[in-house]
Amino acid sequence: MWLEPSFNGLQWPYMVRTGVGISGSAWVDNGYETINRGSPTVPNTTRWLQQGRAVLRVTPAYVSGRFFIQAQAELVANGCQSTGSSSCDQSGQGTVDTDDLWLRIGQWNVWDVKVGRFEAWELFHTGMGLDVNTLERRGAWDATTGTGLAGLAAPDYYGVTFLHDRPRGMGLGYLAGHYYPTSYLRFELLGELGTKDISNQGDNYLGARPAAILDLGWLKLKGGAEYERRTSGDQNLDATTGVKTDLKHKGTKSGFGGAAQFVFDPYVEFGGNIAQGSAKNTDDTGNPDPNQEAYTVTSIGGFANIRVARLITDRPELYGLDDLLLGGGAIWTTWYGTHKVSNYAADYAGQLQVFGAVQYLIAKQLFVKAVFAYARADLDPSASNAPGQGALYYSNAMLSARVRLMYLY
Repeated sequence: MWLEPSFNGLQWPYMVRTGVGISGSAWVDNGYETINRGSPTVPNTTRWLQQGRAVLRVTPAYVSGRFFIQAQAELVANGCQSTGSSSCDQSGQGTVDTDDLWLRIGQWNVWDVKVGRFEAWELFHTGMGLDVNTLERRGAWDATTGTGLAGLAAPDYYGVTFLHDRPRGMGLGYLAGHYYPTSYLRFELLGELGTKDISNQGDNYLGARPAAILDLGWLKLKGGAEYERRTSGDQNLDATTGVKTDLKHKGTKSGFGGAAQFVFDPYVEFGGNIAQGSAKNTDDTGNPDPNQEAYTVTSIGGFANIRVARLITDRPELYGLDDLLLGGGAIWTTWYGTHKVSNYAADYAGQLQVFGAVQYLIAKQLFVKAVFAYARADLDPSASNAPGQGALYYSNAMLSARVRLMYLY
């Protein structure tokens, strides 16, 4: 669980003196995937895949006692990921990008204010599988575009994640306040501010995401909620009359969820998560937007990681097994479209994602992880009745395997 980027809400990177920290990671995946699709109009696929990613992290900091001022930049080299950019797909070359770019000021283990591009605290932990941009995370998707009949897609899980990932857009960013009243209790209040396109009728976004973590070591309780509002910042100009009118379309996203996680180091860690989110969109007349769906998504899941050698011997280091870790997990997600972009009143999608993983740490430096996964997506583009009873109902099934080599420094 310590691999989770926010370290469960701790002030990381923690630096006790003024200086510049250098760290990062590099990983390469080799994988295989096959998907059988239940629709007679969508073909089956088999894919072999190699993808990679390297991050160089630079963290300068000024420290005086508990007071600190800190910045961080993460430069990313992408080796064409499964959900990579169009330039990567077309040219076959990797791309260079930026992950973190933030400034932070505060007191260690007391409070801080953070502004820029970063991830919010994690509230839904998946364990050793379902990593971002992996085969098992994508699941039993349709065709080559990831969407099926009438634009319905196998849903990604929801984990209070509308405002979790790094913001994307020309002029969109986060600001967050963190408070650490005790060594075992911490709070985050994250805000979203900006627009996704400042040059061409870009909608404005305002959002908030409060989160709390109770960390007793062996028990971690996480909970939070989020709300995002999208409004237009532009006007429409009537070319005939010259009259300017405000564009009144808007959208909202909201959700909540939490997790209970148990850590009995160095033997086993496990936990469960549940979260629900919804989205609504209206056009300039105040009616449901014909170009964007309204929906409710719900996810429930759990994971477990076991250091097997510790359970069978008190001297695992003698057999080279102390760095062997087994893991598994599952997530069930349901997605109900309450207003659909089509001729139907509603639609439904559900996805079950299950994985097992084996990981070994070589020389305390190189992680070698194999992940085997199964996913089933139930897609019903005409779910006016109960899910599974629509005229176009079908299911996809996916099997995948990958091996990841990852080096942290």
